[in-house]
Amino acid sequence: MGGHGPGAPGGAARLAAGFRAGYRARHRRAGLLGRAADPARLLAALTRFNPTVPVQYLQQALAEIASPKSNDAITENHRLHNYLVDGYRLSYIDSDGNEANPTIHLLSSDPDQNDWLAVNQVTLVQGDYKRRFDVVLYCNGLPVSVIELKKAGSATADVAAAHAQLQTYLRDFPMAFRFCVFTLASDGIQAKYGTPFTPLNHFSPWNVDDDGVPVAPGYMEDGEAVTALETALHGLYNQLRFLQLTRNFTAFDGGPEGLSKRIAKPHQYFAVTKAVGSTIQAVASNGKAGVVWHTQGSGKSMEMELYANLVARSPQLKNPTVVVITDRNELDGQLFEGFDRSLLLAESPKQIRKRSELRDELSNRTTGGIYFTTLQKFGRSKSEKDAGADHPLLSVRRNIIVVVDEAHRSHYDDLDGYARHLRDALPHATLIAFTGTPISFDDRNTQDVFGEYIDIYDLSRAVEDGATVPVYFEPRLIKVGLASDVTEEDLDKSADEATLGLDDTERARIEASVAVVNAVYGAPQRIAALAADLVAHWENRRARMGKFIEAPGKAMIVGGTREICAKLYTAIVELRPEWHSDDLAKGKIKVVYSGTASDVPPVSDHVRRDSLNATVKERLKDVDDELELVIVKDMMLTGYDSPPLHTLYLDRPLKGALLMQTLARVNRTFRGKQDGLLVAYAPLAENLAKALGEYTQSDRTNKPVGRNIDEAIGVTLSLVDSLQELLAGYDWKAVLIKGGPKAFLNAVTGAVSYLRSPGTPGNQPPTAKSRWPRSTAGSPASCPGPGPFAQGPKRWPGCGPRSRCTKRSASGWQSTTPPTGKPAASRCRRKSSGCWES
Repeated sequence: MGGHGPGAPGGAARLAAGFRAGYRARHRRAGLLGRAADPARLLAALTRFNPTVPVQYLQQALAEIASPKSNDAITENHRLHNYLVDGYRLSYIDSDGNEANPTIHLLSSDPDQNDWLAVNQVTLVQGDYKRRFDVVLYCNGLPVSVIELKKAGSATADVAAAHAQLQTYLRDFPMAFRFCVFTLASDGIQAKYGTPFTPLNHFSPWNVDDDGVPVAPGYMEDGEAVTALETALHGLYNQLRFLQLTRNFTAFDGGPEGLSKRIAKPHQYFAVTKAVGSTIQAVASNGKAGVVWHTQGSGKSMEMELYANLVARSPQLKNPTVVVITDRNELDGQLFEGFDRSLLLAESPKQIRKRSELRDELSNRTTGGIYFTTLQKFGRSKSEKDAGADHPLLSVRRNIIVVVDEAHRSHYDDLDGYARHLRDALPHATLIAFTGTPISFDDRNTQDVFGEYIDIYDLSRAVEDGATVPVYFEPRLIKVGLASDVTEEDLDKSADEATLGLDDTERARIEASVAVVNAVYGAPQRIAALAADLVAHWENRRARMGKFIEAPGKAMIVGGTREICAKLYTAIVELRPEWHSDDLAKGKIKVVYSGTASDVPPVSDHVRRDSLNATVKERLKDVDDELELVIVKDMMLTGYDSPPLHTLYLDRPLKGALLMQTLARVNRTFRGKQDGLLVAYAPLAENLAKALGEYTQSDRTNKPVGRNIDEAIGVTLSLVDSLQELLAGYDWKAVLIKGGPKAFLNAVTGAVSYLRSPGTPGNQPPTAKSRWPRSTAGSPASCPGPGPFAQGPKRWPGCGPRSRCTKRSASGWQSTTPPTGKPAASRCRRKSSGCWES
């Protein structure tokens, strides 16, 4: 349990960032949380929001709402979330004998009309269980958020311990979390939030200001340090933002595994809000909503889902039709499945499988609809090509929104000019793109199609926030023997061309290229050497990772051709025959690729239907399944998400966006997973450096993806040496070994005091003859200089005016939800007339 004395975090106890502070003794007696709601406050709110409904029927509604219908916490949470968002449908016979069916509203979109209350230290007792919740936050008498605090300075009392405490509460008192939107876990310095059902690795900091700009660690305001806890409190519990998160940025999924609940992270909240505002402007103007670049693995699919929901419900867009486009059937299916599981969307999505079906749907649809299709469906028919005709016009409506997954010229403007056909078919549609990699310098016309960047969330920020893990690079080249008439340039060109998705006219052109790759990368002696090294490396890697993730984890092997994949499988199982199984549901290694009727062994040995390949994909996601290795060529390189996947063996010289998308297969967060690893058996260092050259300055400097593992080890050893040198005059180990309840705190405090002491070597102020260097040309020394992503003074028009008083969200409230997609912002510094009760 967290401490509550002088050393306990004071920010949450002073939660006047928006909630009024309640009194501990009063609410202990009232048993407020034990009843799951305060009936008096809830009835008062229902009366305010539903003035035409007689009070006796409001009391009936209150009783039905508050009475559990299930003992399962998430099932109840979903039921009550729907009431919070959509209201409760009530039926009764009015005084005139007519049936009335009003929707009873539990929340008001105007923050000032709601009753906000913060209660410190709420005690629950049930049987042998007795628990004390640090801070519970109520809206209209409903316990909508719980904060768990740990005392700063203890080695074990951290955010992870606070999260574990919340999970204990959930197990002991599941019904206490029926109304809970999200929880916040903090050690007084760091703070992370998530739903009551969110695992720790998906808890996120709220570490941004009103404009979504990161608040750096150590940030000072008026001479006072601003902790991550304070930033989170002022950001999350801004009343308007709290309502927005509840209504528009919380999603449930349904499926065979049951319900799951998700809530947007700050980069998702700001990107989606700005994207909606940009779309409203684009529909009324040039149809170019822009590009959202959020790095792979940071939740781009969820952003597209939240965006689709908000534009569908926007009054300004008049129930638009949303068309989601990918460039491959595999990606289309994966993205569609995610939308199809979502319980957030007002309308079920539909997957379009034929060009004729797409044309029929878009020609006849007059409003609404969420469609999934591929770019190729916008191609012309053979007769249209032969006649030289343009793509037929499908609709002149302005409120058709085309959402493109990835925004690279190679995806949307392929051999058949899909961008042009899209415009011919839907000349007044609005286009927006969500991409996980930056637009290439060679693809600047992408912005001519979609518009400018709406929001950027780069690799460095994703790793710093814990949205993804860093990926290290380990070169382990397996030498190739080149024939006298084959150069390395020929090999690189052949590897680039050996891809799926080519039409019949292109297939013949690359047959010789595939033969070259098979002859060189697939030489028997090289396959044997590759298999031996890979098996040894994996057995060592899986053992080391087991200490962190409590399981071997998973790895993916990428081969140059399907023949190489098949031969590599044979070589590996010759070394480890126990890894093989003819049963698709068994075995430690499988091969996944597509095939044709003309395939012959050994390639055809691993060709199977998509439904059977799906079984392998699901096994690779299950950390407890014995499957550890999957060999692929193209499938699963993009769009596939397996959190336990931590190692990527790449025996194919990928480049550009495809290389970075492939690396992202191992950057997903998972329990105990600290990093991913790229093992390069093909020459990739130059390609990796070139690909990173198109990322932000911080990504190029920090290399959160692709840092050489030997370089990382060298930097770590250098830092340890520097720390030992800095602390050479203070024996912190002796203080720690001494023991006692404050041993860790004493060692840390002593080390900090030593480093800050004027008497410590290196802390003396400079003399007049040794002044500090000045930055040049009026530019700060730390300025990254100009570049493609240099931040200028211009702010995104969808954000609204910046708060005049503070960069962080305080407790002022806007009275209505901004209609043009503005994030919630504060009007004043610390206090507001609309506070959570004091």
